Amino acid sequence: MSKEATENDKRKRNNLLSQYYGITKEKDVENLFDVDGKHFNADAYVDKLVQETSLKQLIDKEQELVREIQSLDSEMQTLVYENYNKFILATDTIRQMKSDFKTMEDEMEKLVQDMSQIATFANSISSNLQDRRQQITKLSNIHELLKNLQFLFDLPTKLKSSVEEKNYSLAVKYYAKSEQVLKDFGDHPSFSGIQSDCQEIVTTLRKCLKDQFVRAEVTSRELEESVTLLSKLGESSTSLALEFTVINKGRLEKDLDDLSSYTTSGENNGEAVLAFIEKCCNTALNNAALTIATFNNIFPLASAKDNEGLIDMAVDVINRLCPVVKTKVVEIIGLEMSEGCCLSLVAALDKFHRRLLAVQRLLMSDNQWSSILITDVAQIISNRAAENLVVKWTEELQGWRDSWNNDNQPHGSVKFIEGALIEHIHRTLVALTAFVGNHVTFSQDYQFRQTFGRRHVREGVFIMSLKKLSIMLSNLCNATGKDNASPTLILVLSRVAIDFNQNLAQSLLSLIEEQFDIPAGFQGDNLTPISAVTADFKQASQTLLQRYVQSESHVLVQMIRKSMDSRDWLTTSEPRSVRPVIKRVLEEISRVDSHAAQLYEEGSRKDRSSDSSRRTHHSSRMQQKSSWSSLGPSQLDSSLLNNIQKLFSERIDLSGTVEPNKGSVVMAVIKICLKGFLECVRLKTFGKYGIQQIQVDCYYLQLFLWRFTFDENLVHSLLDEILSSAVQRCLEPVLMEPGVVELICER
Repeated sequence: MSKEATENDKRKRNNLLSQYYGITKEKDVENLFDVDGKHFNADAYVDKLVQETSLKQLIDKEQELVREIQSLDSEMQTLVYENYNKFILATDTIRQMKSDFKTMEDEMEKLVQDMSQIATFANSISSNLQDRRQQITKLSNIHELLKNLQFLFDLPTKLKSSVEEKNYSLAVKYYAKSEQVLKDFGDHPSFSGIQSDCQEIVTTLRKCLKDQFVRAEVTSRELEESVTLLSKLGESSTSLALEFTVINKGRLEKDLDDLSSYTTSGENNGEAVLAFIEKCCNTALNNAALTIATFNNIFPLASAKDNEGLIDMAVDVINRLCPVVKTKVVEIIGLEMSEGCCLSLVAALDKFHRRLLAVQRLLMSDNQWSSILITDVAQIISNRAAENLVVKWTEELQGWRDSWNNDNQPHGSVKFIEGALIEHIHRTLVALTAFVGNHVTFSQDYQFRQTFGRRHVREGVFIMSLKKLSIMLSNLCNATGKDNASPTLILVLSRVAIDFNQNLAQSLLSLIEEQFDIPAGFQGDNLTPISAVTADFKQASQTLLQRYVQSESHVLVQMIRKSMDSRDWLTTSEPRSVRPVIKRVLEEISRVDSHAAQLYEEGSRKDRSSDSSRRTHHSSRMQQKSSWSSLGPSQLDSSLLNNIQKLFSERIDLSGTVEPNKGSVVMAVIKICLKGFLECVRLKTFGKYGIQQIQVDCYYLQLFLWRFTFDENLVHSLLDEILSSAVQRCLEPVLMEPGVVELICER
């Protein structure tokens, strides 16, 4: 009954599992045609294929089945082969294991026999020595005591020998081994002599260890050994730490004195500063780091007071070292601001920075020694770079002033001068970029890069040097004597100043912003706006143009004055031609016009009158004449003189601003030249032919000056005033006929 219930339960469980997983015992018709199923029926499958497929499909199916059978056969062969190999390998392994276990069993049996024999021998020896064991122990203790006594009797000799051989550690070891015994039995007559001898030798040993402790060339290993041995001899660690600090402070101060008196050996500045920093790192910084590390090693349990004393000493040394380094580095570099020199300086400062950071980590200090030092040095170098740049520019300007050739083409000269000035700026900037190189450790500090780029380079070098350049250009106008610059050079420099005002200054600033990580157009941090610099150059250009106009017009006025003074205007002969000086004046004005045209734009012109337009054709005769050129001998009445006098009252501004264009420059020269001509006329008295010569000269000027001016009425007014002034100062005011004047001027 029980067995049947068990079978029912089992069947019930199987049915439940089959229902859960979807398994049925009933034969599914579809399973009869599943080639891979367990209920596959080959005959039914073939009959179905014959009924449902064509002949071609049957053939294809046959070929597919053949391929699958062949593939299964191949896989089966491979599987059998692999399993056969594994079986063979397993058989060999089992055979080898049987052989090894047999050998091991033999060895274990032999080992058991040997252990049994050893146990037998041990039991035999123990039983034989049982009666003598206490006696042997007593003798052994007596022997040990005798050895200790012998050691005590030999101790003075061994201590002395070890001290003489400078084997201090062995001497301390001997003494430490017997120190307690000598203290306990030192009063005994047998040991009192030994104790006194040992005390004398230990005193000598202490002296030797202290001598080694204070020796200048002591190594860290010897120093650590001295402190350790002195501690074992009873010296106080506090007193040793204090003495250690005092001794090393003296050594570090000696290093500082050596660095302060350091002198170069003739190498170039870059190599010299590298050599100095190398010496500084290998002496002061290296010794400071070694002192701190050695102190930590030999006094690991030093009190806070002892540590504080060492730290204060090290901080004091570094506080004194940094100014020495700054002074010496600046002194060695001097005024040399080449790229190679700056690279060497930066490499030296970077090495010092890294070594100082290592010392700082040993001190666990947050002082900014290296940052302050490098920032100060960078500022000094930037200031010297600016000074050096100004010196270079000054030398260039002096060279151009002394060797200037007036035949030089102004346009080409502007490009040459601007290129030379900018080249010096570029060299200075390239040298200073060494301070912000990606490989430089200290330049990774954002605060340093910000300060160096904005305050030192932009403000200290770029802005200040450009301001001084604008001042130098303006000062050329004040030079006199041999320092006086050529007028053409002054004109060229005025164009240079305009270019700096319009684009060069801004382009250079953009370059600096890119190279020194300054935000483009940044105006914060109290930085000087570029407009302040360009305004200075604009003012300098204006000053130079004024100076150029004064210089050129002064030459022309002097030519006219000399020609007026060299002739007797009362008795001069009848005019047959224009005076050569007037032609020379026009040639000079033409030269001024040509030079100004190469550098400046035309400028605005007033509309020419039809009279002026007709004068541009040299083959045609003038159809209209000015009032003074058409006067006959009998037409100089008081009415005309009154009209001319009215012209005198019209003010002509000779000191007005010269605009940066060709027309304004040339017109300013012409105005001053004609005004000088007028003043020369007012100083003379004329005869009949004298006034006629002035008439011819003025008409000739009227014929040709129109092409150089943008205000013909102003020129006509000045020429009218010149002739009117001559008429007033003429004893026989008879003018030539206009036709005759034209013939003379056109010859």
